[in-house]
Amino acid sequence: MKHITHPRLLVAAAGLALLVLAGCQGESQPPAITPSPTVTVSDQVAQTTVEAPTLAPTATPIPSPTSTATATPEPTATPTPTALPQAIQLTTGGCCTQPFWSPDSQEVRFIDKPADDTPAGIWSVPLENPLTEPVLLTERIELSTAGPEYLVETNGNTTVIERLADGERWTVPAQGRTVRISPDRTRIAWSITNSDLPPENQVASIWVANLDGSAAEQVATLPRGGVSGWIADNTLLVSGRESLQAREQALSALSLADGSVTELARAERLRGQVLSPSGQWIVYYITFDDDRAQNGLWLVRTDGSQRTRLDSALFGAYQWRGCPGLCGLEDDRLIMVPFDPKATFHRLVELNPVTGETRPLTDPALAPIKIANGDWRVSPDGRYVAFVESNDRNIWAIELPD
Repeated sequence: MKHITHPRLLVAAAGLALLVLAGCQGESQPPAITPSPTVTVSDQVAQTTVEAPTLAPTATPIPSPTSTATATPEPTATPTPTALPQAIQLTTGGCCTQPFWSPDSQEVRFIDKPADDTPAGIWSVPLENPLTEPVLLTERIELSTAGPEYLVETNGNTTVIERLADGERWTVPAQGRTVRISPDRTRIAWSITNSDLPPENQVASIWVANLDGSAAEQVATLPRGGVSGWIADNTLLVSGRESLQAREQALSALSLADGSVTELARAERLRGQVLSPSGQWIVYYITFDDDRAQNGLWLVRTDGSQRTRLDSALFGAYQWRGCPGLCGLEDDRLIMVPFDPKATFHRLVELNPVTGETRPLTDPALAPIKIANGDWRVSPDGRYVAFVESNDRNIWAIELPD
């Protein structure tokens, strides 16, 4: 059977756009983590109106940093669990790439075209019955990027939000740019930039509207920045610079209630910011800073009260572990694949951002896994990781300790 294993080839076959899912690095390169913009919000710049939505994230000036506690403690490793899990093979034949999970964490889904006489689309295998024949769920490949409740479609200058429960759709004024939906599912945010100019001259405006696109308003202007997500229902994570000439990026929390800005981090090469499920932590990394003590992975509280650099041995690809219910500060956990060019196999490690403690989730002696091309994804309930195995190009899953 003929399989399409490269996502771009599959997109061409289906004639649809596919967004690449974030994950772990390739085996021989340093971990890659999806970059995001930076923030700066100034009243003067905020008065500079960028014409109605045309967007592409970029950033604004930010007030001088508020005092933030900076620490660099080394995480404390806890004892190795006595029974670490083994991997379970879910597919055969080197079938696919880019696995992702059903909202209930019961199925692993992927994009494939199994044979010349079968359609390209999203296929599925059940977690509890591995190695069964995959089932075609839909030929709408764009659903691979949907959240549990909503799909955001971008096509040319049009952005549409679809509610998956009933198929209702709204065209919103983001003009072909993606939008980010607030935690309470009532509002959306997006950024618009003058992308016809060189990157060093681009200024982004940050917009907020109701979920259906009504009542759109510009809330900030960010030189060389943009919006990275929602920290809470009334707070955005934004990034940018103090001016177009400034070298450093600033990552900040922007309150929509009063327009105040809390700076969370600042560096010339600040990348890969990802919010935790509770919205109370951000992980990011800094590279090639003149001050070598700044390089590496960092954790910061979104209220600006704590900022910690992780031990250099933990540098690698990362994803947050989901929670079965509502996540709180004590529930957030960071799953990492430490980068070790000398290691034969990968391993998964969990970090508790509150205590700094780490623990191994897998043991290469019991589960000799090797993740291909960063294709791994934590299940929504936080119990499993699905990944493409480098040796056979099949999808495997591994259950994580509680």
